[in-house]
Amino acid sequence: MLDLKFVKDHLDLVIEKTEQRGQTFNSGRFLELDQERRSILVESEALKHQRNQVSGQVADMKKARQDVSALTNQMKEVSQRIKALDARLSEIQEQLNLLLLTVANLVDDSVPIGRTDADNKLVRTWGEKPEFSFEPKPHWDLGEQLGIFDFVRAAKISGARFTVYRGAGALIERALINFMLDLHTRRHGYTEIFPPFIVNRDSMIATGQLPKFEEDLFKLSATEFYLIPTAEVPVTNLHRDEVLEEDQLPIKYTAYTACFRAEAGSYGKDTRGLIRQHQFNKVELVQFTHPDHSYQHTISGAGR
Repeated sequence: MLDLKFVKDHLDLVIEKTEQRGQTFNSGRFLELDQERRSILVESEALKHQRNQVSGQVADMKKARQDVSALTNQMKEVSQRIKALDARLSEIQEQLNLLLLTVANLVDDSVPIGRTDADNKLVRTWGEKPEFSFEPKPHWDLGEQLGIFDFVRAAKISGARFTVYRGAGALIERALINFMLDLHTRRHGYTEIFPPFIVNRDSMIATGQLPKFEEDLFKLSATEFYLIPTAEVPVTNLHRDEVLEEDQLPIKYTAYTACFRAEAGSYGKDTRGLIRQHQFNKVELVQFTHPDHSYQHTISGAGR
């Protein structure tokens, strides 16, 4: 979540970068809530200062055996007003947090801005694209013919958007997972993590899945637990609410997990085969690094 002070000090930038993502930021509501928050803080602090001063005055008057009932009644009203202000302040802070949680990270200036796939920029290529003297089959047809994917039986035991891997298909999936973990731990200095596949709501909020993408998550009924959409969630939360020393950085983790996504907003899009599955496997890379060096580590990735 973007820092409240940063948003206030760079409001135009936040609006511009949010629009570049094709989203909108309700800046009017943000300013309205922040103005009320600051007004409440000013009034509340003034009343608390008054209460402290009167408390000393009441103590002196009691020592002098003077009547303090008027001041006591006045302070009761002040205390009730402070309590009401604190309650409203808590509500405003919650609304501000919810509003800020909907704001995505600001895109770097180097990122091309586009609305469709046609606006994507080719950054680099590797190898030569093969050419065939025949019409290649889609992976779902080829996989079923080879007996390595079974979409029909997966649908029978679970439903649409699931796959059963058979024989060589299961072997390839397992081998690829092991290959990627071994590559990153043995050659690129990553520490392997095997995290839980179920996390709490705070973990989902910390990595930005909530509240923005709740419809795409699988939630366990009558709990605040969720199936993870990616290993990024539990691995990133390993250091949530911790302060890391700069000399510890970078910290590099890799993890295999199954991933679970409802894909609620994508029905009818690329649904055949292994695309947009409710469950799939992934090896994730996560680095904790100094903000000034983060782009460098992003480019270097796994040490390519």
